[in-house]
Amino acid sequence: MNKAGIAVAIILLTGFAVGAYIISAPNPEPRVGSRIDPGNYFDQSAATEERIRALEAAVAEERNARQLLEEELQILYAEIDEISSERQSRTEQLVAERQDIGEGRRQLVARASAASSAAGRIDRLIEAGFPPDRADWIVRREAELQMAAMQAQFDARRSGEPVNRFDPAFNSTAALRAELGDVEYEQYREANGQSTSVMVGSVIESSPGQRAGLQAGDLIIRYDGTRVFSTWELNQQTMQGEPGQSVVVDIVRDGMTMQVVLPRGPIGVSTGRLRGDR
Repeated sequence: MNKAGIAVAIILLTGFAVGAYIISAPNPEPRVGSRIDPGNYFDQSAATEERIRALEAAVAEERNARQLLEEELQILYAEIDEISSERQSRTEQLVAERQDIGEGRRQLVARASAASSAAGRIDRLIEAGFPPDRADWIVRREAELQMAAMQAQFDARRSGEPVNRFDPAFNSTAALRAELGDVEYEQYREANGQSTSVMVGSVIESSPGQRAGLQAGDLIIRYDGTRVFSTWELNQQTMQGEPGQSVVVDIVRDGMTMQVVLPRGPIGVSTGRLRGDR
């Protein structure tokens, strides 16, 4: 908002109003003790003293009008300054907030990048209890197995052979588990925030799981003697062997380990989401 433009516009309007008032004002006869009409100074028949007093009165009124106008302008300027100050403050606040958000995002990206780097993964394994040289070997072996699985899948697709996702040759996670063994693999999963059991979310009515006594919240840790760490591994085990064959399933309920017997095949439960379960 242009302060100078506002001031000039108001002064011009006031000048026009005063001029119109002076030109159109009536010319009554001057009386002793009465207010002097500013229009009398145009009356050529009036005495010089009366005309001077009328002119002085007109000037005084214009001066008062200008003074009032200046006071109004000062009020307007103050309001404009307040609005400008508020806008400037809000703008600075928004800029600061955006900078904070941007900085927060940069920090998150930096932390995520550091955590996913080889050095970050080694540090996590060491914190989980792995010796430094073993942690370094595991991280290097991860990359080697991932590349080997990708190459095996590529070669199989080119030759038209099926890709079995359960085969460690095509699955780097299964291959790493086979090399680490259950104890180290569980420690490895804990270090990476992944599940180490399968939580039962709900049990379907009249399902094998309900008949065996499974309950929501149970943690399945072994199926037919094989340690299972994720829903994917549990599903893999249910498809092994002869369908309907009785298998022993180890679970943990309220901190107590127990066993139930199920026919091999679909259990009839939905699995809950433990940290890192996939």
